[in-house]
Amino acid sequence: MNFIDKAIEVISPEWAYKRAVFKEAARAYDAGQIDRFSDTWTPINMDTENADKVQRDLIKARARSLENNSDMAESAIGSIVRNSVGIGIRPQARTPDAKINKTLESLWKEWTKQENCDITGQQTFEEIQAMLLRRKVVDGEILIRKVYDKKAKIPLKIQVIKPDLLDSYLLTAPKTNRIIRSGIELDDYLKPVAYWIQRKSPDGYITYESDRIPSDQILHLWLKKHPDQIRGVSELVTSIQRIKDTDEYMRAETIAAKIAACFSVFITKNLPTGPSTVGRQTVDKEGKKLESIRPGMIHRLNPGETITTANPSRSITSAKDFMKVQQQLCGAGLGLSYELVSRDFSNANFSSARQGHLEDRRTFLPIQGYLISHCCRPIWEAFVDAVVLAGLVKIPGYWANKDLYLAADWITPGWAWIDPTKEANADVTLMQNGGMTLAQWCAGRGDDWEAQLEQMAKEKEYAENLGLDLTIHKPEAVQAAEMNHKEVKDE
Repeated sequence: MNFIDKAIEVISPEWAYKRAVFKEAARAYDAGQIDRFSDTWTPINMDTENADKVQRDLIKARARSLENNSDMAESAIGSIVRNSVGIGIRPQARTPDAKINKTLESLWKEWTKQENCDITGQQTFEEIQAMLLRRKVVDGEILIRKVYDKKAKIPLKIQVIKPDLLDSYLLTAPKTNRIIRSGIELDDYLKPVAYWIQRKSPDGYITYESDRIPSDQILHLWLKKHPDQIRGVSELVTSIQRIKDTDEYMRAETIAAKIAACFSVFITKNLPTGPSTVGRQTVDKEGKKLESIRPGMIHRLNPGETITTANPSRSITSAKDFMKVQQQLCGAGLGLSYELVSRDFSNANFSSARQGHLEDRRTFLPIQGYLISHCCRPIWEAFVDAVVLAGLVKIPGYWANKDLYLAADWITPGWAWIDPTKEANADVTLMQNGGMTLAQWCAGRGDDWEAQLEQMAKEKEYAENLGLDLTIHKPEAVQAAEMNHKEVKDE
């Protein structure tokens, strides 16, 4: 209560009461209260990019450091990449012409080899996908440039560019005076028009000369959380401090465990009889300075009469519980289950394991959808343009009906079953009742349904040519009818 309130209370208690009630009612949210518990927590609202750019590079550097040095961080990052990309996301052409579909898919398979798709000739397209997702998670963003090489059979190549090379010093475009923010040239609606990329020499030095790359040549992968946001922030941002603290805690526990494993004996005498050792550096028989406790060490201090033992002990039980809580919170921040982050499946039964697996899938499916929409589909469209221009595939009326011939389905890596028998029976029931198609079932396993049927037909024909009548090629109803017929005949 301030001075004015106290004065009003003396003059008119009723007025003071009404004033207090009004002030309490005006405070609609406890979260907006500023008191002695929250007076140091007063964040402000401001433009997202102005807020992000102050700490973005430091957060990115810390995330990269954890990626390189923390097994907890690598476990979380690896889980996202492994489950979202796996062996790669690949297209299934869906043009009206089956022959064109086969040709496009065959050319795509050839293009995805490292010598054809990567401008450095070092990574396959599947490996590039994994790197792109990893960098998006750790760095918060990654850039892909579409490059055209006229000398190549398939002229399209891709160049992966680190966000560090975006020129943050430019404020306006030299000729158009258009605004440049954090290396991105924007129109009045914050739509990227071009990206200003600093040149980097082969020996790793930035020349501070920037190239203007039109936005239609750049794919910018990042997670947008605010309408006025133009660049990404590391997706580990909510877990960085927790992972760092946990690593330091485990390092301290390791040192404590080493000390606890050391049983040492110290020999002393109350009445020295030999030359004094005070002021001299004590060394062991190997000439090594005795500055730390070592296993089995016997340290002679001064000539003495008593023996003192040092037998430190420490339990690591509390460390295990602490680690579990930290891994649970880290996983929750990234949308992952504890089991996936910790790789600890010892206490999970079928129901809990399946529930956790399904929740994890709800994290991975949007990530796969993002990669398809923002990376795979634009590259597929550029690829089809390239092979048509190179004359590698003949598509009459392509430029007039591009949407028709750019259509494709995307097959993502499938997930293994927790209990194959239960889940297979459930899938069969769904397909029999029309709740699932063969295409959906195959896609869930990372397979192409057309290739599946073609392979089944090929195997069936080959088996019949060898005179084999395999039950796997017969419906259950036919098998049951043949068995009944055989039983009747035997009777």
